[in-house]
Amino acid sequence: MQEEERQRYGSSRLGEACVLARNLVKAEAGTRFIMISHFGWDLHRKIYEKEGHYQLCRELDIALASLLSDLEASKTQDGRTLLDKTFICCLGEFGRTPGQLTVNQGRDHHKDAFCGVFAGCGTQGGRIIGATDELGAKVVDPGWQKKRPIYIEDVAATIYSVMGIDWTKKITNTPSGRAFEYIENQSGTDFIDPGEISELFE
Repeated sequence: MQEEERQRYGSSRLGEACVLARNLVKAEAGTRFIMISHFGWDLHRKIYEKEGHYQLCRELDIALASLLSDLEASKTQDGRTLLDKTFICCLGEFGRTPGQLTVNQGRDHHKDAFCGVFAGCGTQGGRIIGATDELGAKVVDPGWQKKRPIYIEDVAATIYSVMGIDWTKKITNTPSGRAFEYIENQSGTDFIDPGEISELFE
């Protein structure tokens, strides 16, 4: 990759990964799914010191904005942009404890509220689905059809749906003979009833 391009994406490992992902999508050679990891967010200590939260946010902002911009500027043979044909999910698996910092000046794992960014494939931008209390500690308005917080299983259902995969079916002809579910309805002892986040596209 050219140095100018590397700098435009933020001169970071994440930026370089986003350039490679963009090139894979741009090649239109059959790539269906790309996952990019951005390490370092598990900040249990010294969250606001140098190379902590602010550095990670800077890397993410620059790399993601450049990726979205390049995909939107790239037209395909059918007249659509690459962003029209690419679904982007940017999120982690949980949030961080709100309120006061821990004794180690960090934030621990928090399962009750977290956020994600979605773009492309017809998503309607500039909106927020759902709301937390003013501290970001718990969901007070789910903002979608299920009337409960959005779970990772719902995000997975949405990704499958965008890719044209029927996530509600089971695959029974597995080597073990055990049925494989794309998304299980149960997590531990809780019934989830997963669903696609259709509000992203309305």
